[in-house]
Amino acid sequence: MKKGLMKVVALAAASVMAVAALAGCGSSDKLIMGTNAAFPPFEYTTSQGLVGEFDGIDVAIANKIAENVGKELQIEDMEFDGLVASVSTGKVDMVVAGMTATDERKQSVDFSDPYYVASQVIVVAPDNTDITSAEDLKNDKTVGVVLGYTGDNIVTNDLQLAEDKVTRANRGIDIVQDVKNGKLDAVVIDSATGKALAEKNGLKIVEDPQAFETEEYAIAVKKGNTELLDKINETLSEMKASGEIEQLAMEYDEKLAENNQ
Repeated sequence: MKKGLMKVVALAAASVMAVAALAGCGSSDKLIMGTNAAFPPFEYTTSQGLVGEFDGIDVAIANKIAENVGKELQIEDMEFDGLVASVSTGKVDMVVAGMTATDERKQSVDFSDPYYVASQVIVVAPDNTDITSAEDLKNDKTVGVVLGYTGDNIVTNDLQLAEDKVTRANRGIDIVQDVKNGKLDAVVIDSATGKALAEKNGLKIVEDPQAFETEEYAIAVKKGNTELLDKINETLSEMKASGEIEQLAMEYDEKLAENNQ
C-alpha cells in the first residue's frame, strides 16, 4: 500500500474513533437525560426549576454529571415504562429517574454505582385503620401503583392481587390523588416520593419493613457506553464522599415541605 493511501486510512480511522468517543458522552454539546418528572423529591416540574422547568435530587445530580463531561444538560420527560428502551435505542444518553437496578433491567442497560437507598411505603387516607401492613392489601382492597415502578411488581407478583383490584397510572401524583378522592384504598410507591405526596395531600403512610425490602437507585446508560458510565461513577463517588447527595436529599425535603404549607 502506498504511504499516501496509508495516511488517508489512518486519518479516517482516527476520525471514526473521535466521533465514537464523542458519542460516548452524549451528542454534540448536550447530555440528554431521560426521566419521568412526576416523582418528587427526585424529579418534578416547577415554575423555576434547576434546569428549565425541571427540579429535584436527580436533576441536581445529572446537572453535576453534565458539568463533569463538559456538556449542557437536556431533559426529556417521558413515561417511566419507556425509559429503559429510550436509553437502549440511543434516544437519551442516560436515565436518571429514581430507577432501581433490577436484574431484569440489567439485561437491557448498564447501571452506575448506586446513589440512593429506598424502600416502598403504602399511602392511605388519614383515618384509615384497616391497612397496617402489606398483607392487609389482600383483604379486598383497591390499590394503585405507578406503571413499571417497584410497587407495580410487588402488588402483581409478590402480593398477587387480583387485576381488578389494581389501578396503574403513569404518574405518582395522579394515583395518590385517587386515594385522596376516595377512589382507591391505598397506593404502593417509593418511600421518599410517598412521604412527599402524602404530606402534600393530607394523607398518611404505612411502613412495612418486613414486606418491603430496601432497593438501590442507579443511573442507566446504553450497554457498552463505558466512557459515560465511568464519568457518572466518578461524579457519584465525589458527591457521596463530600456528603453532597445527602445534603441534596435534605434540601429538597425541606423545599417540598415549605411548598406544601
